[in-house]
Amino acid sequence: MYITGLIHRDRFFNLAVRWLMDRVEPDDGRFATKVFIYDQLATIPTGRDLMREIHTAVRPDPIEFRSVTFKDDLRAAIIEACRNPTPRQEELFERFCRHPEEFFPGTPVDLILATAASGALIGMVRFKRIQRVADKASRRIADRLAEQIERAAQSTSMDWSVAEDMVCRAFQEGTVAFQPEDLRIDDLVGYKFVGNEEELAAIEQAIREHPRVRRVEREVHQGIYNDVNLLIDVELPSPGEIVSRRWGWDWSLAILRGLDRKTLERDFGTYVEAGARTFRAEVILTTFDELVESEFGRSIHEERVLYQRSSAPYTGRIARNASYIVEYLLRLAISPTVEVDEVPFKMWGRYLPASVSLAIWRLFGVSTGPRLFDSLLLESSD
Repeated sequence: MYITGLIHRDRFFNLAVRWLMDRVEPDDGRFATKVFIYDQLATIPTGRDLMREIHTAVRPDPIEFRSVTFKDDLRAAIIEACRNPTPRQEELFERFCRHPEEFFPGTPVDLILATAASGALIGMVRFKRIQRVADKASRRIADRLAEQIERAAQSTSMDWSVAEDMVCRAFQEGTVAFQPEDLRIDDLVGYKFVGNEEELAAIEQAIREHPRVRRVEREVHQGIYNDVNLLIDVELPSPGEIVSRRWGWDWSLAILRGLDRKTLERDFGTYVEAGARTFRAEVILTTFDELVESEFGRSIHEERVLYQRSSAPYTGRIARNASYIVEYLLRLAISPTVEVDEVPFKMWGRYLPASVSLAIWRLFGVSTGPRLFDSLLLESSD
């Protein structure tokens, strides 16, 4: 994966590609763990300040932030913020209240909601979850390899499974080449601004003129889901500023990931100094009406995710194994385990999801995973 929201994205990309070829180096686990501890200290405060400054440039009212961990709470916040619902919104909200089971209840999210003093929902920050990153990375790999498998099948008059085996052997031999653009993921962190058309135009202009924004790519989405999507490169403060603001940081959660406080304090400055000076983020500009449709109506986000998964051009074992490997790498980064000797899944292997679950449970110190029956002693009797 080439995750452009990381400041050590090149090194992490090289690590991920090595893992796809089953080549693990001794420091991989420690580095992956540090990436997802240190990067949040480097990039998230900068992104949050940027969001606040953009809002302030357009709306001078104070902003309040609060965390949301389930989509149910986001939908409740949208209903609460809608003081004068349209007939369409009343219909959707009533349906949600009567049949919440139809709206993917219990879906976990990592969101920070931004609200104005008036109670209006004016934006949010979204952090992509591990399974979504793994899914997206596997789709990138599948897109990259589907054509290669097809060409191999056509050029040698082989059936698809034999051609797939040929590509599997190429992974085993380490001859599959990936470029960062092949596996690029730009939306590890996303910022959503909500407003009317005039406000959104002003917000986009403020983003383009912000002194920390170095590049803007624009795409308009139209159809069942409508918004303006921007990819922006954000300049970080100096390494000294980033290091200084980590004072008072609570390392307790990070310590649960297998690294001691002394190591974390010692290595942070070196990590920041050696990293890139910018990171990329996704910005979505949307109206409140479209936000409602994306959570309650014609373009519910979860349905779009399911459609993306089901419509992939190739979903064979290479795509599945890529997803397993990426998920395992990311779970390792947040687990108490920091050292691994090998990748438990090979791109050329065959595995059931139960094997993946067991390997991940082991990262967290559970050797057998959850069982329905525990250690029953069956004795025969005459």
